[in-house]
Amino acid sequence: MKQLIVNADDFGRAPGVNRGIIEAHRKGIVTSTTVMINLPDAAPGLDLARTEAPNLGIGLHITLTSGKPALPAAQVRSLINERGEFYGIGEWAAALEQFDAQELRAEIEAQFDAFTRLAGRTPDHLDSHHHAAYLHPAALRATLDLAVAHGLPIRAPQLDQPDEVIVPFMTGMLRGLQPERAPSLLASLRAALDAGPRPRWPDALELGYSTERPTLAALLVILTTLPDEGVTELLCHPGYVDDALRTSRLVEQREDELLHLTHAATRECVQSEGIRLLTFAALS
Repeated sequence: MKQLIVNADDFGRAPGVNRGIIEAHRKGIVTSTTVMINLPDAAPGLDLARTEAPNLGIGLHITLTSGKPALPAAQVRSLINERGEFYGIGEWAAALEQFDAQELRAEIEAQFDAFTRLAGRTPDHLDSHHHAAYLHPAALRATLDLAVAHGLPIRAPQLDQPDEVIVPFMTGMLRGLQPERAPSLLASLRAALDAGPRPRWPDALELGYSTERPTLAALLVILTTLPDEGVTELLCHPGYVDDALRTSRLVEQREDELLHLTHAATRECVQSEGIRLLTFAALS
């Protein structure tokens, strides 16, 4: 049987994102989301989800590249710039070596605690904004340890992919990373993955839909070509554009995705293909 988790990233990013994700769940195929708990719209978003989308799976979108940390600035000096904000993902390649491993672990754990406090329960899985917690060995190991300690699944790390697949992904995310640094970083990430117990994660991660130009046709192709065995996670970014998103990389794309994820053709495709829609709780 084809089994699919449709996870909408960036809950808490802005009111329009919160509203769009809940609509994509109630009227479409989104089953799960992950919260940027360090941002101001996370708490009201969780309140909204509690009343309007009680069956929506909700995880923690570990955020190390946007906004301010959950911990006081004095406790995470290596992770922030002079404005007290996280370095953006475009700055990470230059800043990677300055990040303190203990500060990364403490911040990730603080975001987990903040989620638990605001949601009144633990998240149902862990992943990371811009995949950042998967791009630093200490952050990756801290994420793995946190997931194992609480019996939670995570987004697939993708580190078992061939080098010719994962290296372009890394260098695409870490803009400015010199090609000669990529093999050693990849080796360090794989060593971190192997340094302790692993949590569960879906069998496949589908990244091909949520691009700069998402199309309904691309979504339907993904749905009709899902593997017959295992669980696939489809990553998406639906939402409504509002003033808080004007400087975001994903703007009009969010509304396009919302349209596709709630489209009658999409819902009909899920039904005709016999796709079982899941949340990450199925992996716990």
